[in-house]
Amino acid sequence: MYNAKKQQHVKTQKLNMPASRICHFFLLLCLLGSRSGLAAEISAAPNGLCDANVYPQIPRVPRQADNLTHIQADKAKLRQNDISTFEGRVVVQRKQMQFEADRADYHYLNETLDAKGNIRFITPDLMITGSSVHAEMKTERATFADAVYFTRERANGKAERIRVLDADHVEMEDATYTSCDPHDPDWQLSANNVKLNFANHQGSASNVMMEFMDVPFFYFPYIRFPIGKNRLTGFLYPSLGSSKLHGTQVKLPFYWNIAPNYDATITPWYMSKRGTMLQTQLRYLHSRNAGQLDVDYLGNDNLYGEERKRLRWRHSGRPLKGWSTLVDYDFVSDETYLSDFGNNLNTTSKTYLNRKGSLAFTTENWSFNALAQGYQFLSDTKSYERLPQLRFASRLPRKDNSLNYHLQAEWVRFAHEDKNVVKGDRLDILPSISLPLRNTAAFMNTKLAWRYTGYQLRDSGNNQIQNPSRSLPIFSIDSGVFLERDTQIASTALLQTLEPRLYYVYAPYRDQSDLPIFDTQQSRFTINELFKEDYFDGADRVEDANRLTAMLTTRFINQKNGAELFMAGIGQIMYFDDRRVTLRGGGPKTERRSNILAELTTRPLPSLDFRTDVEWDPKQEQLAKSNASLAYKPSSNLGLTLAYHTQYKSLETRQIDFFWRITPRWRITGKQLYDIRNERNQETIGSIRYDSCCWGISLMTRERFINADTAAEKNIYLEVEFKGLSSFNTIF
Repeated sequence: MYNAKKQQHVKTQKLNMPASRICHFFLLLCLLGSRSGLAAEISAAPNGLCDANVYPQIPRVPRQADNLTHIQADKAKLRQNDISTFEGRVVVQRKQMQFEADRADYHYLNETLDAKGNIRFITPDLMITGSSVHAEMKTERATFADAVYFTRERANGKAERIRVLDADHVEMEDATYTSCDPHDPDWQLSANNVKLNFANHQGSASNVMMEFMDVPFFYFPYIRFPIGKNRLTGFLYPSLGSSKLHGTQVKLPFYWNIAPNYDATITPWYMSKRGTMLQTQLRYLHSRNAGQLDVDYLGNDNLYGEERKRLRWRHSGRPLKGWSTLVDYDFVSDETYLSDFGNNLNTTSKTYLNRKGSLAFTTENWSFNALAQGYQFLSDTKSYERLPQLRFASRLPRKDNSLNYHLQAEWVRFAHEDKNVVKGDRLDILPSISLPLRNTAAFMNTKLAWRYTGYQLRDSGNNQIQNPSRSLPIFSIDSGVFLERDTQIASTALLQTLEPRLYYVYAPYRDQSDLPIFDTQQSRFTINELFKEDYFDGADRVEDANRLTAMLTTRFINQKNGAELFMAGIGQIMYFDDRRVTLRGGGPKTERRSNILAELTTRPLPSLDFRTDVEWDPKQEQLAKSNASLAYKPSSNLGLTLAYHTQYKSLETRQIDFFWRITPRWRITGKQLYDIRNERNQETIGSIRYDSCCWGISLMTRERFINADTAAEKNIYLEVEFKGLSSFNTIF
């Protein structure tokens, strides 16, 4: 091979050829349907669906350290007029760009390069092949004829001509784009003219035709799109469909790229039965805070007869070191808004909307939080609002085998919509001292606390003490032992543990009937709550406790890998005195033993997981509550989960979730939540999807229960996804 590098070093302006930037068009990220204007980013195809042999590998070009143009060829000769001709395997390289050709002429006077025959142009992200190229190295202009391009993201296509005008501007004629196999694309875009402006990261195309299976089905006279991952203002894919609640529906989202850290999506939503709703979403992102504002407005709902609207603002921030802020504000115009326009069970079943804002400061040893919290109630049930709530808590590190100190305090002003209920302020202070003793075989944590709660009440009526208070000590001992032995089951070496635990709490009785109930509730009786000092959540009541919790847990652990194969635990509370403190009056509780709580988890096989917990009422000799789930996942392609929940005389449901990738191209998923007690489906979802290398199609059905007065809503969703471009969906 003849090496012309030494003789043909040419000092020129930087020959960027912006080929590394040309590749951004070939991604063509913005035609239709994402938050990046009219396009989506390249998405990787599922493993095994694309034939790697039909897509050329883009070689890695070693980076040249200098700013020179290097030329290598089998043959080289100097012709007249300062023209050098190179033949054979010609390689022209500058920085990380490389030209390859059968023949190339380099003109010294005007600094141009003409090459033909098996043209291959390579950058870190792009490869272009073609019949010829003309490059003006001084002005950084280049023209490729009959070009075919490939990117590392598997985008590819053809162009009759590619012109590089300068470092920031590229034009293409009669270009195509696809992410399918280059020899037989299932879908592709065709455009007469494409212009790319890398200075403002935007591009445009005219006469764009979308083809699928060689059938044209969508035409755009003109589009604009962002280059790379940059966002661009423009329309997104429309959504079409119909439903019983809304009739025929059309959504046409418009994306507004306000600034690098601000954007908005404005969506007119036409519903033939109701009218046109305007949905607006504003997002912002800064180094220390982020948030989202959603505003929906329907001037006149033809079915409801009035205007409908919603506003929600969510914000979180860290303005200074140690400081944090949080805002969650939600408003709807009427009580049925969420059931009419919500899209899931968690939304449509809400009975209130949260409205809160907080400011917190945290140091290594203590924390402070200020909160204002109110609600919008969607049902007749009302509760107190905190306007405001101030909390302080120590955060001293816990030290075993030595004294530990802790303090938490709270002051709250409670407000209420009802003028006839008592309102007021509450101060709650809880200092404590503890001695945790621990070694490898046992532990015992002794704790002594004192709780003071005082009130300043308003609108309390003639029979209510204006400034009631309560103070009392709380003493507890938490102890346990870890016993273990080696055992073996079916040739598997196991470690079995036996973990008895005792927890004693004592708090003397205090008459608390003069104290209001602002935010206190009875704790849920679960196995995780057996070891609480107080079974009231909130400071308005403190339990008169003289009780002992006993629990026994055993585990089987695989000694080879440390995996827990089996765990079972059972616990019960023994009461030594009647419990006279109650929430809403009534006589004292005289039972000497609580219901029995038990839980069991086992994983006999890596693919099988079973969990259950039960609450047994020994007095009635019946189950008070139980939950069970069985999960089977033999591989990443198959999974099945069965769940059952029951609560005596109030709840009984079953849930089934499954997914099955039948082949690399086909998969099905399903979910059913069934209310056994009321004999109705709460929600049923089923879908089937097909994936090819570069496109996919899915069909999903959904039925959900809204309320007893409304028929179940049924929808069918059809979505077609063009990988590397976007997706289009309809709702029936």
